[in-house]
Amino acid sequence: MMKQEIIQIDLGGVNSYLLKSDKGFILVDTGGPMLMDKVFSSRCDLLENALEKAGCNAQNLNLIILTHGDIDHAYNAAYIKNKYNANVAIHKDDAYLVEKPSINDFMDSQKYRSFIFKIVAKIMHKTFYKIAVKTIAEFKTFYPDILIDEKFKLTEYGFDGETIHIPGHTKGSIGILTNENDLIAGDIFVNNKKPELALNALNFNELDESITKIKPLNIKNVYIGHGQPFIFSNFKF
Repeated sequence: MMKQEIIQIDLGGVNSYLLKSDKGFILVDTGGPMLMDKVFSSRCDLLENALEKAGCNAQNLNLIILTHGDIDHAYNAAYIKNKYNANVAIHKDDAYLVEKPSINDFMDSQKYRSFIFKIVAKIMHKTFYKIAVKTIAEFKTFYPDILIDEKFKLTEYGFDGETIHIPGHTKGSIGILTNENDLIAGDIFVNNKKPELALNALNFNELDESITKIKPLNIKNVYIGHGQPFIFSNFKF
């Protein structure tokens, strides 16, 4: 059995992950600026430093895969793709978010189920909109090399695992399920003070359906975009 490891890269509020094996690396998500940042930050320097520390370079980075197209996960993808000469994969339903994102696309996912968060979002709408305008203007758009459908095997890129389509947070959100039943889940969960379902989503009905979809998968650990990984069996539905 191939020896492999999941390395969390904490970029300060948002995570990237390195899937490591004796055949090289796969980078999951690339970080980027967040709406709640007090100072605009691409987080690219933090990402590059983490890649260098892990021994990841242009010779052994086999693939970049995005769990979804939100800018805080995809902002640095074009830069890393060019510097490390690596292909970028994303679900076909999220390709528009990195090819030609609009302000409306950026704002559409800022929908909340919680009444309190709905009020906060309404109060902060103008501020969020200004940040969205700046972020979209500076985002380096790109065309993905690989468009994923329901499942995409990672074996040829040196890691035993496959993607699973889990829409809701965005249309094309995906998870990566390893052969050891660990799940890199993007933003369908969040873990600030405790593990919770995503606070914001494009479509909460689809999000709930995706949660139902992954329940029977015998998942061990969940690695998420925001917050610390958690044991799936401890999650309270």
